[in-house]
Amino acid sequence: MHVRSVFAPRDAARAASVVVFYLLCGCGAPQRGGEIANPIFFPAAPEQPRLQFLKSFSGPADLGASGPGGFERFVLGQAEQQEGITTPYGLAIHDGKIYVCDVGTRRVKILDLRNRTFSYLTEDRRLVNPVNIFIDDDGTKYVADPTAGAVFVFDASDTLAAILGKELQISPLDVVVRGPNCYVTDYRSNQVVVLDKATGREISRIGQAGTADDQFQLISDLTFGPKGHLYVTDKLKAKVFEFDPSGKLVRTLGRLGDNIDEFVRPKGIAVDKAGRIWVVDAGVSITGSIWSTEVAKIYDQQGRLLLFFGGPGNLPGMMNLPATIVLDYDNIDLFEPYAVRGARLEFLVLVTNQYGPNKISVYGFGQFPDVSTTAASTPMAAVKEARETRTPPVTPEPRPQTDSARQQQRAEEIARLYYQSMTFYRAGHLEEARAGFVEVLESGLIPPPMEETLKRYLQDIDQRLKSGRGAERR
Repeated sequence: MHVRSVFAPRDAARAASVVVFYLLCGCGAPQRGGEIANPIFFPAAPEQPRLQFLKSFSGPADLGASGPGGFERFVLGQAEQQEGITTPYGLAIHDGKIYVCDVGTRRVKILDLRNRTFSYLTEDRRLVNPVNIFIDDDGTKYVADPTAGAVFVFDASDTLAAILGKELQISPLDVVVRGPNCYVTDYRSNQVVVLDKATGREISRIGQAGTADDQFQLISDLTFGPKGHLYVTDKLKAKVFEFDPSGKLVRTLGRLGDNIDEFVRPKGIAVDKAGRIWVVDAGVSITGSIWSTEVAKIYDQQGRLLLFFGGPGNLPGMMNLPATIVLDYDNIDLFEPYAVRGARLEFLVLVTNQYGPNKISVYGFGQFPDVSTTAASTPMAAVKEARETRTPPVTPEPRPQTDSARQQQRAEEIARLYYQSMTFYRAGHLEEARAGFVEVLESGLIPPPMEETLKRYLQDIDQRLKSGRGAERR
């Protein structure tokens, strides 16, 4: 894996240049004969890519599925059938099925990739607010529900088998099973609670709550590495905590800051078989100026940044308030048709996005053919040529411009305005966001899916302005 030089995410012009690429070139999609039009790679040429964006899912239509069956339509009604995935957080993939915790509708939704069907895990009303899910090798599913205060266990046939931790007064945010134990990040105590997965009995607790550097302040997600070390993210501390198998803190990784190797709001975390640490940084913050990260970052075992990918936006390969990241080695065959010819995928990377049209984004990590001569097909290539931050508005050239040059110039203006308006929207500056979104829509330069997303944002802004509501902190 190549080491990437870092840059400050507050550089809006750099992020905007990614949008320019999409406005002018479109995005990758499978074509006849297995050819890929404009494949999306990370990192950009001339470096050798290690990741390719493959596919996104947002509901039944992306599977070619019609939605839940007759019984579910009778129970849930037609409106529920059509809604797809609204606000995903946790995700797991097992045996060709993607299980998504949709916190917007408070259900676990199942995308069966092989049979192209869309369904629900359960209608048991004791499961109130599923946030995260873990699936063991035998198909047993563990669902963390902070509102119900328990971990719900479903067997391989998706039948509710047990409810763990109900009597402990915990608020589970994430859950991972290793051996006989069930590890839970508890929002209430800001600790990792270790349960016996068979009985639900509390075995121990890992970490302490507090403001010191070695204590949790806003605990979030967790995962295990190949050596049995436990990794836990803290959204407020903007750190990753690493514990050895005995529960002793080994180190912390990261710190709050606006450089790409720092964190704003780390959430989902995964560790691959080589020990590389993958972290989703979903943060939107204000530090003198408004900026947003919305990328996934990969660190080596020494905590050095190797690569980042994603970037804020609604187009393929980008991220929009990402939440969870999952690595999968067992379902590669289902996504190989989306990879460029000659690619050798080692594993899949799945990321949930809580906003935007691409609710679940799937990337492939592996070996790819030389793409150094196809820089136009790598959206991040535009990043290298971006202008400095806070670029002033473009003024007309004194010499005549060609139609192509004028189109390029206008696309750059709209891309910068789109990014600026998006960050205003996330930070709760609704009037400024609305003005920018309207101008972007009226430009006629954005694709139809982007238009529909902006229209939904405008509806939300109008409703919030009318009701007097400000920014919602996440």
